[in-house]
Amino acid sequence: VWVPAAATAGAAWRQTATNTRDLRVAEGGTGHSLVVPYFNAQNGNMTVLHVVNTDTVHGKLAKVRFRSGANSDDLLDFQVFMSPGDVWTAAVTAGADGVAQLTTADGTCTLPALAKGVPQSFVTDRLSDKAGEIAAQTREGYVEIFNMADIPVNNATGSLYTAIKHVNGVAPCTASVLNNTLQNFTTE
Repeated sequence: VWVPAAATAGAAWRQTATNTRDLRVAEGGTGHSLVVPYFNAQNGNMTVLHVVNTDTVHGKLAKVRFRSGANSDDLLDFQVFMSPGDVWTAAVTAGADGVAQLTTADGTCTLPALAKGVPQSFVTDRLSDKAGEIAAQTREGYVEIFNMADIPVNNATGSLYTAIKHVNGVAPCTASVLNNTLQNFTTE
């Protein structure tokens, strides 16, 4: 869940510094970052995520990162481009090979693109195989979700908001615009 961050238009899409001075828990449940302390895909369990953009004016660019519980190794990360008032949903389960996987039936834009209904296996490259338990290291961990930027209607790239804004329940997810977005992202 997100609270708007300041953004400005310019030659490139920019996020300005916020007036935040300290990190604190938001009792109301909204903020700029969310740490989901535990996901579990062990023994047939499933973890379901629902991330809500509570801002009904701005889109949001959020970073989602799954980390292993053993050593905080990066298992899967991507960006989610949310329309105003959007809800992104996904589920973590164990695949047939025992490695955790993320599946979404959601049409919210992601980069890299996550295909609807197609499981995305967690990455095992950084995991230690000392005990022969690589797959088990993917099935438990935590999730970091960070608000990277607001996406205003009149953003400098002109078409990012249009590329992610749901129309009649469907986000266009214009690949050329999304792929170019992070290359043009700068901070002041």
